[in-house]
Amino acid sequence: MRNKASRAIFDYWANLRGDRAAPLRTEIDPVALRHLLPHLFIVTTDASGLLTFRLAGTRICDLFDREFRGEAFAEAWLENEYQQPAEIVQNVIHYERPAYLEVLASNGNLRHAYEMLLLPIRSAEGNGSDRVLGALLPQGQPFPTTELPVSGLVLESWTFLVESGVRIDAPPSGDHHGFGEALLRRLFSSHGQTS
Repeated sequence: MRNKASRAIFDYWANLRGDRAAPLRTEIDPVALRHLLPHLFIVTTDASGLLTFRLAGTRICDLFDREFRGEAFAEAWLENEYQQPAEIVQNVIHYERPAYLEVLASNGNLRHAYEMLLLPIRSAEGNGSDRVLGALLPQGQPFPTTELPVSGLVLESWTFLVESGVRIDAPPSGDHHGFGEALLRRLFSSHGQTS
């Protein structure tokens, strides 16, 4: 993670989680994250199975010059660029593994490097994760305000994160097919579990 705020968000989530796969939604304290709230979002699956923003912070909405609450997760991505990110979100929820994405924010002419965290959370004790706490932050300088709004995001690369937040076995750029499943098999076998 290149942005210190991303690391702070991951550490907060990891501390809440403890030895569980994911923390409860009710354990997340907005006051503890008050300086980071503008960069956070929550995505869940709606009744029709569509990934939808439950909320999106002001910095994210300002970046795109639009409100994302209630909108499809696909709306944050350039056309034809949302399928792989949507699959990653589904894997984060299903396998309860955090993920780190390197993305480009694009306005059609200019592209700026951003990073996205996807962290599984649960609505109820004893159930699996059903939503993702996410963060979208610049890797370096934020998108210039004179060039806003951003048209959408493009996925550059991604990886699951281990407990310490370290990236592992990032898939080759443009070659994501089957990566998540193979990596999870390796992770589970290394922890004495089976998939």
